[in-house]
Amino acid sequence: MRIQRYILLGLLCGISCKKNDTVTYGPPSITRVAQPLDAASIDTASFTQWVIIYGNNLGSAQSVSFNDQSVSPQGFYASDTSVTVQVPRSIPQHVTNTVTVTTKTGTATFSFTVLIPDLQLAGMFNEYTPIGDTLTLTGQNFDLYDLDTTSTTVTFTGGVSANVISGTATALNVIVPAGAQPGPVELKGAILNIDLTSTAWYMDNRNFLFDMKNFNGWNGTSYLSSGPVPAPINGPYFHVAKSWQGGWAWDPFCSNNCAMPAALVADPTQYVNYALKFELYTPNTLPALPLDLYMCFNSGNFKEYFYDPSGTGTFPFTTHGKWETFTVPLAGWGNLAGFTFSNPIIMEFMLKDANPSQSDFSICNFRMVPIK
Repeated sequence: MRIQRYILLGLLCGISCKKNDTVTYGPPSITRVAQPLDAASIDTASFTQWVIIYGNNLGSAQSVSFNDQSVSPQGFYASDTSVTVQVPRSIPQHVTNTVTVTTKTGTATFSFTVLIPDLQLAGMFNEYTPIGDTLTLTGQNFDLYDLDTTSTTVTFTGGVSANVISGTATALNVIVPAGAQPGPVELKGAILNIDLTSTAWYMDNRNFLFDMKNFNGWNGTSYLSSGPVPAPINGPYFHVAKSWQGGWAWDPFCSNNCAMPAALVADPTQYVNYALKFELYTPNTLPALPLDLYMCFNSGNFKEYFYDPSGTGTFPFTTHGKWETFTVPLAGWGNLAGFTFSNPIIMEFMLKDANPSQSDFSICNFRMVPIK
């Protein structure tokens, strides 16, 4: 990693620094800050962004800091007229909105703002994680805000709490305690007085499209399963292990009258604030999910959407033998402006493609929930 860092510094400075400047020893000064490949001056930067600090008498630079966060001497390259440096990925204790360069002959300070990213609690890997199993909270910048195993707790609806047992910058793991009830969770970090409530719900039971325990659709009954593989997380599910004939054939594994939220029926423009959610499981072995999941509203006026759970067009798609929650914002369909949502409305789900394929996936808990 250190070798790569030096190579990157060398490339940047080969473009933007004057390596052969004669070093002088007058008082340092800073005149402006810019990006390596853009001569225009900037007054803000983000964590990990590379910048060039321009000025005079900077060649003997001993330290560089943004606010009160210092960069190690191995982390910058100095010439007499510039310092190339990467903004550190750390939250300052004291925000001064300055960049400071200290040389052998003095210190220069310049007005400069580092943009501090927000703590983001995006959701849960599996909203239907059983009590006693590990629930993973997903988001961004958990490490920046000192959320760790000694000072961070998760409180579930119902009042029961548990300590975080492990985590990364984008995930925190907690054992779901007995007594956890459906609803949002509250994340608390003692070090920086973090208190954040999730938009996503644990065991989200709002507005199921239909009851899988008493399923009455005209397509789907033959796919209903209660396990043992996979183990159910909320009663019966569809286990769709079948051959698809291709030719864009209409071959639903689920067709049913589905309940829409009253607020969405009353004001269809609110669709941008709703998402279709469900839990999906595929085994570790292929074929898993070979194609986009096709879904449509059928009210005589079809509104269809091909959903790619990978986000990258990577198929076959697998959840690696785990149940996982997927969120499909209605705003992403791109064709629902002006659409009227009735209650109920027909919804259908299938795989549809020009070519034949084989699938083996399980899916359940279809629900329409607010996401904003």
